[in-house]
Amino acid sequence: MISAYLVIEMQTLCFYILASFNRNSAFSTDAGLKYFISGAFISGIFLFGCSLIYGGLGTLNFNTLALLLIYPLENEYSVLNNFILLGALFVTITFLFKLGAAPFHFWVPDVYEGAPLATTILFTILPKLGIFYFLIKWLLIISISFPTILNLLYASGLLSIFIGALFAIRQKKIKRLLIFSSISQIGFLIAVLSVINLETIVSIYFFLIIYLLTSLLTWSQVLNLYIFQSKVVSFFNVQSLKSIFLVSLANFYKYNKIWGFTFILIFFSMAGIPPLGGFLAKFFILFSLVANCNLNEALLLVIISTISVFYYLRVIKIIFFESKGIKLKNSHNQIIFSSFLFEIECLLISTGLFLLIFWFFYPTGLILVCQNSTLTMFNF
Repeated sequence: MISAYLVIEMQTLCFYILASFNRNSAFSTDAGLKYFISGAFISGIFLFGCSLIYGGLGTLNFNTLALLLIYPLENEYSVLNNFILLGALFVTITFLFKLGAAPFHFWVPDVYEGAPLATTILFTILPKLGIFYFLIKWLLIISISFPTILNLLYASGLLSIFIGALFAIRQKKIKRLLIFSSISQIGFLIAVLSVINLETIVSIYFFLIIYLLTSLLTWSQVLNLYIFQSKVVSFFNVQSLKSIFLVSLANFYKYNKIWGFTFILIFFSMAGIPPLGGFLAKFFILFSLVANCNLNEALLLVIISTISVFYYLRVIKIIFFESKGIKLKNSHNQIIFSSFLFEIECLLISTGLFLLIFWFFYPTGLILVCQNSTLTMFNF
């Protein structure tokens, strides 16, 4: 557990610097300071939880903990059981904080928005796979002895989907909308962790790969928007805008048909609409809940997640049907790029979109990769 702590904190230490990398921006400095204060506090929570577990069991080794926690402690050693439960709860809360799951998401919107765009992309993509690996490994150890923590994960997942969807509807900036959307997407993974077994972990890995690919495509589109915005702003010789609003994409398809169509594929995949990989990823999550006799939980997950479809469709509606769009010759606020100026980016985006469609019709190869990765999780 100490090794896991060092790995996660070394990564977080780099993110502290990246969040405040733009020293001339007050927003970037504020984001780095908020991230540092909240991250230092949650690191203390993790170490305190480890100290409670070590005081109760005398070890922090994953293999030894898995063997010791097989035997029930709540009958003869109830005090010791509560002691270890509190420590396990603190460690689990730390992982939820690192993933930005509700109600520990309070730092995510301000830090992600204040950080430079390249740093935000790293935040939303890079650390997720490693932290989920440690979280699943941790849950396999404690799930037998402390099933109440699994109920906490389900509540946190539902709350993440609800809060992410509710606040995303109100957003006017595209960057902040995607930040709350990421909180909602993480909620799916956290909620299904309440049922921890082989099939569930495979569905989690499948969803996580699709989510990371979709996030990479989404943020690459946003990055292109910022690049073209800077070109338009420099052409009109005006001060650069700090944020891109959703209204800036009004009537986007009229000027950029191919790029507008890519927005359809990306946002439809995030919403879980077939025939795209995002639909299959959410289907596997729901199917794993139903297969483990959690029909009510799956139904509640579907009802809450339908809220997120609204703001995805709202973006598509603005791009294709918004009549308030202003032409480029009359305003520098309109985002326009009609030629392929980014050959490498176009190739990468096209490959990613192809994979989203390909894995919907032929998911077997990716499922086998996820199964092989899952089997290594059970080796203590």
